Amino acid sequence: KARARDPARIGEAIGMLRGTLRERMIAEERIAAAGEYAVPQLLKVVVDSKDTALELEATKHLVALKRYSVLPLSMSLANLDSNSQRKVIAMLGEIGYPHAIPFILEVGASADAPDTVKAAAEVAFSQLNGTAKDVSAQFTALARKFFDRDASLIPNPADAVNNMWAFDGTPGGYGGLQATPVATPIFCDEMAMALARRALAADQANNAALAIYVASDLRRENTLGSDAQPGRYSPQFFATASGPSVCNEELGMAIDAKDTAQIRDAIGALAQTAGSNMLVANAGRTPMLEALRYADRRVRLEAAIAIAQSLPKQSFAGDFGVVPTLASAISDSGVSRATVLGGSLEDRQAIQQQLGSVGFAVLAGADNFDALEVDVIKANGVDLVVVRGAVADIQAAVERVRASGATSASPVLAIANALEENAVRNAFAGDRSVTVWTEGSTSDSFRNAAMAVMSNMSGGAMDEAEATEYAIRCAETLRGVAMSGSKTLSVCDAEGALLRALNTKQGGLRVMVAEVLALIASPSAQNALVDAAIGASGEEQTVLCDLAAAAARASGGKADERQLAALRQLIGSSEGAAAEAAGRLYGALDAGPAEAVKLITRD
Repeated sequence: KARARDPARIGEAIGMLRGTLRERMIAEERIAAAGEYAVPQLLKVVVDSKDTALELEATKHLVALKRYSVLPLSMSLANLDSNSQRKVIAMLGEIGYPHAIPFILEVGASADAPDTVKAAAEVAFSQLNGTAKDVSAQFTALARKFFDRDASLIPNPADAVNNMWAFDGTPGGYGGLQATPVATPIFCDEMAMALARRALAADQANNAALAIYVASDLRRENTLGSDAQPGRYSPQFFATASGPSVCNEELGMAIDAKDTAQIRDAIGALAQTAGSNMLVANAGRTPMLEALRYADRRVRLEAAIAIAQSLPKQSFAGDFGVVPTLASAISDSGVSRATVLGGSLEDRQAIQQQLGSVGFAVLAGADNFDALEVDVIKANGVDLVVVRGAVADIQAAVERVRASGATSASPVLAIANALEENAVRNAFAGDRSVTVWTEGSTSDSFRNAAMAVMSNMSGGAMDEAEATEYAIRCAETLRGVAMSGSKTLSVCDAEGALLRALNTKQGGLRVMVAEVLALIASPSAQNALVDAAIGASGEEQTVLCDLAAAAARASGGKADERQLAALRQLIGSSEGAAAEAAGRLYGALDAGPAEAVKLITRD
């Protein structure tokens, strides 16, 4: 490829277009092999040459290159002189690829365009079956196709790089048309940003174009990771500065693309800019509510946090799911959940054992997804779906998994036998949500395959530190909801999970759970707090006594004799801050003055 694309070799081939029949045939083969890399020198002939015969040959070969010519020619169009514009527009019309339409309309709509260019644009627009002449809308539609990674728009999808084309008006440089290579994984994002920028230049109020720019910029940065070069303004800056309406649209685009990292970026931006009316509006599409049901656990938690912190004042579809989602982060241990689909019962049991050995909590499997979908929904989704079977079975199973809202973006580990491994890999080539593991390989390779596909889709398995961080954020959010007295979100829906967490969590998280239970102040919450205070020690005991007392004051609740006896024992054996806190709790439970009198008269 490098030899075929060598500028000197391309220039030699163009010179041979004047030669013998054999030379012309060699030239045609070389130009075809060069593809879009031949366009700059062919365009130079069309623009600068005084040789009419050679210009005709160059024009013929530009048209013959078909889609390889369209982007370079289109991107150069606005910078050419009017005579060259007319020629290039005619070529684009003859080539017949509709993604040239925005560029043709842009030139034809220019106030400086002569009648010959306007007429050529009209003819080409008709040849390309154009319908709408809104320049900004046309650039936006093309930008969206690039954002959606339409494979037909990528000139060389198998190459490591593809070219961004621009016309340099300075003298020299192959007629001014210059290629800037960009990594293929970000080519569509770069193109979408460039086209959205042109759409905004034509109409600064085009929010759809702005959303595409923001979404592409965020995805580009996520793809590059640490290789991203910081600009003056970060992608996050544009996500927030563009306002919640644009970011809401961007979130919808990310959900449609099942781009988990970008969804989380958009939720983060909306949490900083949007009020509850934007997040949970009952009219039109509400991407944040879709995120609350998304297949990835991190997305669900971050959506629930954003919604709850906005303190919505009116009920909305799915409002009953916000508090339980927050509570699940506190009560869950952070263990990744998986389910197994397909194969025989013995196959599924063996796979479940493998999953358990590498740290997964496994839901009961089934031979078809319909049989386990309810269990998956009850479990609030799974972090991994393992599919076993022949090629056709695996394809059908993955299609069904994707059709369910509970697993639409869940990572899939496809287990294939050695004979069908290549066929399964080919079936899911380019699908980063599916990783293929060969049956009989090592347990380490099984774990690595599972972790790899989870990392591709959601950032990997949640470790203990990350799970604790989410639990703390969710507890803080529930405390805010409880303190607000929200009538839309009922913090009481979290009580069961919080009561379990009070018995299993430790340290600061346990105290935060106790704070929320003290605000709930139900009889069950109060009793659990009293028991927790009695069983604690040190500074934690002092804090829990005061929280239990707060719950008792709020509810007017009473303690049973067992708890009162334990408190009397605690008071009698304590002194200082611990004794005082236990005394406050005893008094708040309104158990009468007898214990105080006993202590006074004892000495």
